[in-house]
Amino acid sequence: MTTVTVNYRCGRPAGFRAKGHTGYASSGEDIVCAAVSALTQTAYLGLAEYVGGVTAEQSDGELRVSLSEALSPEGQRAAELILGTMLLGLGSIEENYSDYLKIVKKEVKA
Repeated sequence: MTTVTVNYRCGRPAGFRAKGHTGYASSGEDIVCAAVSALTQTAYLGLAEYVGGVTAEQSDGELRVSLSEALSPEGQRAAELILGTMLLGLGSIEENYSDYLKIVKKEVKA
């Protein structure tokens, strides 16, 4: 199962972590894994391109993305839109493939 944890700081998006393999199908044929990967990677690319102040670490089966605590109000709004759009897509996948994807929303300390 893949778990995507979206972190919030004071109720505002602070980043996310996608971890695990969905296990829906074998490597190269796993449509759930491909969809989750496309959404999370695109969100990271959008944050890096349009918001800035983002760091990412990637290892086998895990992507961690963190936003700077010092984002401008405009940057914070753009981050909310990008991550909100990612969550819309992931939520749709979770509805249809709940045995393979879990979304967790977590408040983290400032």
